[in-house]
Amino acid sequence: MNKKRLVPSNRAKLDEKSRIFAYEFGVLLCELLPRYQSVFHSDFSKVLIIHAIGVASVSRLMSRPESAGYETLSEAVPAELQVPVNALSIAESTGIPRETVRRKIKEMIADGFLIEDERGGYRMKPGTLQTDGALDIYYQQLLTLTTLLNRCVEAGIIKIEDA
Repeated sequence: MNKKRLVPSNRAKLDEKSRIFAYEFGVLLCELLPRYQSVFHSDFSKVLIIHAIGVASVSRLMSRPESAGYETLSEAVPAELQVPVNALSIAESTGIPRETVRRKIKEMIADGFLIEDERGGYRMKPGTLQTDGALDIYYQQLLTLTTLLNRCVEAGIIKIEDA
């Protein structure tokens, strides 16, 4: 089977169809962000922080062959397989002030989303992403993202090429 990939069209095509992209991207954000409201009480800095920790803590695992057992969100990644992340690196990657990051992380630890190790490193609490609510959020994100990508392909903003 011939693999395909999505690639952006040239800048001129984006300029020609930029309102379509801006509109569809706005729809994406308007559909995705409210799904976090009930979980994080409209605190979108927490959404950004928890995603930054989630990505950073499993980035090494996801780049290795042994990640095969963890390709599905239905399997929790044990804490010992996650790389601890410090508040400074999260502050630098998100642009959120370090003291705000620290305060929000402490709140998310208290809420049971994150854990802290003895050296001050943070990880996702195993099982956090295995709730029906979290899995539903990710499925809805996939549907919304697929709509955005299909619309961009239809408008010629994105092309499908052989990989």
